[in-house]
Amino acid sequence: MNIPSITSLGLALGFATFLFASCGEKDESANADPKEGSGGVEVHLAAACPAGEGCFICDASKRDPKRLWCTEHDRYEDRCFICHPELKEAGRLYCTEHGVYEDECYLCHPELKTKGDSEGPKTSSTAPPANVLMCNEHGVPEAECAICQPQLAAGLKPGESLKIRVASAEAMSKVGVGVSEPETTTASLAVEAYATVDYNQNQVAKITPLVGGIVREILVVPGQTVAAGEPLGVIHSTDLAESKSRYLSTVAAMKLADLQVARERQLAEKRITAASELESSEANVEVATVDLAAARQRLMNLGLTEQEIEALGSEGRPTSALTLRAPFSGTIVDRNVAAGERVEPGDPIVVLADLSSMWIELSIPVREATKLAPGMMVKAQFAELPETVISGQLVWIATAVDEKTRRIQARALVVDPPASLRKGLYVNAH
Repeated sequence: MNIPSITSLGLALGFATFLFASCGEKDESANADPKEGSGGVEVHLAAACPAGEGCFICDASKRDPKRLWCTEHDRYEDRCFICHPELKEAGRLYCTEHGVYEDECYLCHPELKTKGDSEGPKTSSTAPPANVLMCNEHGVPEAECAICQPQLAAGLKPGESLKIRVASAEAMSKVGVGVSEPETTTASLAVEAYATVDYNQNQVAKITPLVGGIVREILVVPGQTVAAGEPLGVIHSTDLAESKSRYLSTVAAMKLADLQVARERQLAEKRITAASELESSEANVEVATVDLAAARQRLMNLGLTEQEIEALGSEGRPTSALTLRAPFSGTIVDRNVAAGERVEPGDPIVVLADLSSMWIELSIPVREATKLAPGMMVKAQFAELPETVISGQLVWIATAVDEKTRRIQARALVVDPPASLRKGLYVNAH
């Protein structure tokens, strides 16, 4: 009768031991960190947070209201690699026990808190104090984490800052942040100024007649390229006809004076005429020479070339046509008259410009003008041509303040400008 009692007691004790062991295993399983393969989540120990300094995992009020929160795994959605495995960076080891990258896990690798940046991509060059609450998600002190604690930015003093730790160099490149080694270079002075484009006035000619008359024809149109000496238009002028007649008269007088002096020399050699007659003939030659030179110069002043003057003798009678010619190669940029109009000396017929160089007329604040000097480089951008950037050289700075704008005028020379550069374009120069 006692044996069954002992057996029952043993079975009862064994069953109790089994239950105790089972409960212990269950408790350990509950405290164990599940792995990623089984849908593991980050285990956060509230005891790790110093009293009264709960992190954003413990204290929901510290979470960024603009970032979605994964309630299933207790982390931000953009850092939940379980719900969004595509966010994980290839090539970086992942700590499935604590839900962060291995090079960010201070629980598995406490030495990361003391190593410098040279020891790992996520460490700080200055190790934080041991009693500082760390943001394990972003690898910076919780009180400096700009992602977890954005409200702290409002209370920063001048010189203070928050920190954002980027996951990797690849992540930085994806958001458009670039890094480079510091290097020594020459600092360039930057002064911004408003400006406009203009023709190089040293290479602009307003073609005007030097004698009044009627426009017979204009031989060019705006935009046309012409060579030096090419005809641009023809003017009918009675004053020109008179000047040609005067020239032809002086040519005839010169020929007569030469014949007379030659005859007087022959007579003087034979002692047939007096010496005074020869002297008078020679004086007439000198007078005729001066008159011829003056008449010739007047024709040249009116715009006739040497070849046109030499050809006057073969015309039979003087004409009133005056041909206007290009003084240099360039482009016709303006035309001011039409055939049949009367023009006076100085009235522009057409405007010729050499577009191989142009000016940028700058308007600079007085306080900035003292920083500039001729020879400095100027870069110009255009609101109407956002893709066009040109460079020029500062060639002139005014010595007086403009009375209307109260600014200093300056000028930059642009050599070989692009065809898109037009007079009148507004420029943002610096």
